[in-house]
Amino acid sequence: MSNSDQKAPPKGNSEKAERYINQLVELINQNKLQVFHTDLKRFDPGSLQDHYTVNLTDYQIEISHSKHPNSGKASYVMIFNNFKHLAQGSGEKVILAYIYLADAQFSKFKIVADHQLEEKRRTEEEKRFKQAVAPIDSLLSQASAQTPNNNPELQTNETSKSSDSYLSEQQIHQI
Repeated sequence: MSNSDQKAPPKGNSEKAERYINQLVELINQNKLQVFHTDLKRFDPGSLQDHYTVNLTDYQIEISHSKHPNSGKASYVMIFNNFKHLAQGSGEKVILAYIYLADAQFSKFKIVADHQLEEKRRTEEEKRFKQAVAPIDSLLSQASAQTPNNNPELQTNETSKSSDSYLSEQQIHQI
């Protein structure tokens, strides 16, 4: 065995890949693991298409899709890293092992990961919206609880009209 063979991380087979993908998919579906996606727009992706990360305490699993720059052939890989070394200040990410994935394995993971990321984005957007309109909701609640003559801030020229001039709920739905 040459020195370069001893330093190269071990490579797993397709059965191991299937087992890991199935475990990750199940745990992500249960929200027991969080997926992070690298925004490739910040880089010149050239060959890198997609890159996902799952953190496990002192370890990290990275799943990447890249295309060979000359042939355009797609390649999928799952890399197992020892994240602990970075935390201890060695500044070096240690690749423990890797497995090449089949297109179907990567696709299965990508669907679940993208779904979780979209749900997370949607939840964050709903939270931001709720915070942004909280003062408006408060004022609308106050207006609903008060009669128009008791709150001059909420009065408009419309409040002087008779109730006959307002559209009924049924009329509004017909519009």
